[in-house]
Amino acid sequence: MLRHWAGVGMMVAGVWLLRLAVIRRRRAREAAGHGETAPPLHPSLVAMADMGPPIVIFGLFVAGGQAVLAFLATEGGGIFSPVDLVGFLFLLFAYGVWLKIKVAHRVGTHRG
Repeated sequence: MLRHWAGVGMMVAGVWLLRLAVIRRRRAREAAGHGETAPPLHPSLVAMADMGPPIVIFGLFVAGGQAVLAFLATEGGGIFSPVDLVGFLFLLFAYGVWLKIKVAHRVGTHRG
């Protein structure tokens, strides 16, 4: 088990990020049900909010692919186990989900 501590830690962090995403989505839906909307974004941030997450998610996909190739080419370098690789990939996935939900479900107290 001690050999897999990094992978388990990344899985725990990934679960934490997914939990935060679910909480944010629920709060945004509850706020929308009460007629609250998030304040409008500054015009200079609108393009970033639209283009940023897909670019980051593509980068996460590339990073995950590189990690898999490096792991397979070096057999984990004698240090990392398959559990560590799965933990890293899960953390990348969870971060992508969290980012997408954070941008899509903005929470605010602006009454629309």
